[in-house]
Amino acid sequence: MNETYTTFTDKMRARFKTFGESCAAALLKIGLTANAVTLIGCAGHIIAAVLIAFGHFTSAGILLIFFAATDFFDGTMARMTNGGKGTKFGAVLDSTTDRYAEFIVFAGLVAYYALRGDWLHMIVAYAAIMGAILVSYTRAKGEIEGLNMRLGLMSRLERYLFLVPSLLIGLPVIAVWAIALGSHFTAVQRILYMRRQLETELISSDPPQSSSQS
Repeated sequence: MNETYTTFTDKMRARFKTFGESCAAALLKIGLTANAVTLIGCAGHIIAAVLIAFGHFTSAGILLIFFAATDFFDGTMARMTNGGKGTKFGAVLDSTTDRYAEFIVFAGLVAYYALRGDWLHMIVAYAAIMGAILVSYTRAKGEIEGLNMRLGLMSRLERYLFLVPSLLIGLPVIAVWAIALGSHFTAVQRILYMRRQLETELISSDPPQSSSQS
């Protein structure tokens, strides 16, 4: 049986729905499209990554507060301009640029530690990138099989809730370790969940074995 989960991200989207709709309406009013906001958000992450690479953590954290929010606004904008539904290409663009944006930020962290010869934290930052990829990948694979994959401790929003405050206080090492450990834990959690669900479906779909009496 496919279990139902309500994630922290779902709860936050519901809580800030009115605020998001107001901001989305304002962005549409000044002539921006949902796809434009998506690309602007990605560009902002590139700037933040450069700042991180050169050690300007607080400035990068401030930028990410604003540009990470575009992921909340662009989907709302798309629905407001398309009869309550986003476009298929917009959804693909949004998902793809989300991955680019996040991985570029972690590339900035890898570069920062590499430039200073801190190989341990460079490796941990790289492990955080790997974990983020696997969290997204396992969700996508599970959803292809028709499973509800909205579970786990370190989805994208949670990763940012570690990353941004850590940058603001100038201690990105906190986020690097937390995300590296938490994201891999989440990926494994989702793999085990898929195994349990798919094996249950396989058993329930097997035809009953007939028995004969002698």
